[in-house]
Amino acid sequence: MGARGELWGNVGRRSIRRLRIKPTSERMFLGQYKYTTDSKGRLTIPVRFRAALASGAFVTQGFERNLMVYTSDSYDRLAKKAAALSATDPGAREVKRVLFGRAGEVTLDSSGRILLPDFLLEYAEIDGETYIVGVGESFEVWGADGWAKKEESIGDSEGNAQRFADYDLSTG
Repeated sequence: MGARGELWGNVGRRSIRRLRIKPTSERMFLGQYKYTTDSKGRLTIPVRFRAALASGAFVTQGFERNLMVYTSDSYDRLAKKAAALSATDPGAREVKRVLFGRAGEVTLDSSGRILLPDFLLEYAEIDGETYIVGVGESFEVWGADGWAKKEESIGDSEGNAQRFADYDLSTG
C-alpha cells in the first residue's frame, strides 16, 4: 500500500476523547462556611461555589429566617413551576410573592462577592457574621443567631435518625 493506504490503517486506532460529566456531588453545593457580610451587604462566596454562579444567581427569602441562593438554571426551573400556579388560588399568590417579590438577581463581583438586597438582609437578620450552608441544588445564607438555633436542631442525633426514616433516606 502507498501512503494513502497506510493512513486508512490508522482509522479506529485514535483515542476517543470522552466527555467528562462531573459526578453529582461535584455539581452540588456542599458544606458550611463562615464569612462576614460587610456594611454594604456584600457577602464573599466560597471559591468552590463561584463557578456555578458565574452566569448569575438569584437570592430569595428562605423558610426559616434565612436566604436561599439559586443558580440561574435552578431558579428558572423553580420560576416555571411557580408560573404554572393558578392566580385565583390565594396560596399560589403567596408563593409567587415570596418567590418573586422577595427575591433579587445577584452577580459575583471581581472579589467573588454578591450584594444582598437590604430587605433580605433585614428579613434574615444578617448583620456581620454570616453562615453559608450547602443544601444540594442551592445554598442557604444565615445570620449568626439564626444558624446557632438551627445547629441545635440538626445536631440532634435522634431527631436526624427519625427525619431520615420519615423521608426514606437510607442508603441500603
